Amino acid sequence: MNFEKEFGVDVFTRTGLIVIGNDVDGMRRTFEMLSGIGANVKFLSGNEVREMLNADVADNEVGIYEEDAGYADTGLYTNTVMARARELGAELIIDEAQVHVEDNKVVGIRLVSRGEVVRADHYVVATNVWVRKTLPQLDLPIKNIIERIVRVDMGRSLPNVFDYTNNFYIRPEGSSNGLMGLLYPPEDTWPDPDSFNPLAEPEFEYAVNVMENAARRMPWFVNAKYLGGWRGQYDVTPDWMPIVDEPIKDLIIVVGLSGHGFKLAPAFALMVTELIKYGRMRTFKDIFRLSRFKEGRMVKGTVQEKAAF
Repeated sequence: MNFEKEFGVDVFTRTGLIVIGNDVDGMRRTFEMLSGIGANVKFLSGNEVREMLNADVADNEVGIYEEDAGYADTGLYTNTVMARARELGAELIIDEAQVHVEDNKVVGIRLVSRGEVVRADHYVVATNVWVRKTLPQLDLPIKNIIERIVRVDMGRSLPNVFDYTNNFYIRPEGSSNGLMGLLYPPEDTWPDPDSFNPLAEPEFEYAVNVMENAARRMPWFVNAKYLGGWRGQYDVTPDWMPIVDEPIKDLIIVVGLSGHGFKLAPAFALMVTELIKYGRMRTFKDIFRLSRFKEGRMVKGTVQEKAAF
C-alpha cells in the first residue's frame, strides 16, 4: 500500500479479501491474531458473507474480511525494486549459478556461462524452484509442484475470495475478470524447472473443477466464461512453509517458499539482514529453520493445514 510513497510507482490494487471457512474456532483465532497486529479486519457471520457475495452459505460457516487487502503487479514491483538496488550499487547478473561447498564451507558461487567464481563474506540463496539444482549438497526436503491459473470473465467485480470449504480462490483482475485456482491443489511434480512450459493452459478438467467449486458457493457463477490460463511452479516443503536458515556458516537459504514468497518477502529480508548482522534472528523466531522437519516441529496454519510428503 505504501510502495508508491517509497518508489514513486503504483503497483497495488485494493480490492479487499474475504476468507470463508467452517472451522469457527480457528477462524476466530485468526481474526483475533490479525486484529491484535492492527489489521483492518471484520469477523462476518454467515448472513454477512451471503450478502457480500450473493452466495449460498451454511449455518456453520463464517468469514473474515480484510478491507485493505488487494493484489500487486509483481513484475512492475520486482523491476522497480531491482532498479533501486542498482542505484544503490547492486549488480544484476543473469546466469546459472552453482554453490561450491568444501569441508562444510562455501568457497564461492560459480557462474556457469561466464566461467567465473564469485566470492563474498556472506551468501544468500533464494533460487525458488531451482534450489535443488543450485545447492544439491543439502538434499533439501523440497519438491516442485505445478500450480495452475484459470482465467475467467465473471461478469461482475469481486474482492479476493479464499473459500476453504469449497476449495477455491479468486483474485480479481480488472472490473469483471478473475484468476482462479484450488487452495488445495493436486501435488503433481515437475522436477526440472528448465523444461517446464509456463505458457501451457491448465487442463480443462482442472478448470471445470475450479469453476464448479465457485458455482457451489455462488450460483450466479455458472454464467462465468472460461478465458484460458497458464501454469507455474511452487517450491514446496513438507509443511508448505518456507525454509529460512543458515545450514552452513555464511550460507543463508531462503527457499521452499511454497507460494508465500512475494507476500512475505519483506519479513524474509529482515530475517536475512539480522542473520548477517547479528548471527541470529532478533525480530522473528526461527520457526522456519531447516531442522524442524527432523525435529517433528512442522509449522501449522490456523485455517489451512497441508499434508506432509
